[in-house]
Amino acid sequence: MKILNLKNYLAYLTLFLMLVVASCQEKSKTPTASMISGDTSKTWKATRETNAAGDKDKITGAEKNEVIQFYANGSFSMRSSSQNASGKWTFDPMARNLTLQFVGSDMTENFQVVSINEDEMKLQSPSGTMNLEAE
Repeated sequence: MKILNLKNYLAYLTLFLMLVVASCQEKSKTPTASMISGDTSKTWKATRETNAAGDKDKITGAEKNEVIQFYANGSFSMRSSSQNASGKWTFDPMARNLTLQFVGSDMTENFQVVSINEDEMKLQSPSGTMNLEAE
């Protein structure tokens, strides 16, 4: 009888330890819209780009001054030294899809959010990838 109780005890102890180890492992965070927009707004600037072939695409001086600001209400604005654009944005966290709909245009831009945290975001589109940094 004591051997059976010891086996049960060891089985429960092993199961308990496995649950503790599994719960302590870092979980992959599902991205949220607030990671893109912050509480009210967040401004992003491109730091690196690649073309569709995966080759590094040099960011020009003018492109370094371009920013995109996402607002928590679902609007965005893109600003550069020569032009401005604005519109509405949506984010599907499960598909990791970011869509920009420009005002006064039927044009939309769709991006796959490859990775995101509070300070960095990597977007992918058919034309290549873009790394952005929060300001």
